[in-house]
Amino acid sequence: MPLFNKKFEAKPIPPRINRCNIGFPTVTEDIDSFRQISLNLGNKELRFADGIWMHSTRKGDVDEMLRLNKKFKALEEENNMCNLKIEVMLDLLAEHATELNELKPKDK
Repeated sequence: MPLFNKKFEAKPIPPRINRCNIGFPTVTEDIDSFRQISLNLGNKELRFADGIWMHSTRKGDVDEMLRLNKKFKALEEENNMCNLKIEVMLDLLAEHATELNELKPKDK
């Protein structure tokens, strides 16, 4: 009787047949229909777009609101950049004015 027999040896695992969906048809659903979720609550209709729920009567309203929100954010960023440039220019002007005041002759 052998001391070490094959009783504790691991059995081979059979390969999975349907692992990578090989041989199955591809999904042909329209993904855009999942992006445009709407909820009807009585006489109100809410649409989920860009991470928020918006009250609208037509589908075009949501697209218009998204476009306006993007334009508003871009204009806010441009306004912030202009304000920053003005602050830098004022700092440079103040520094230049103090240097000019130091260079003036003090003949009083």
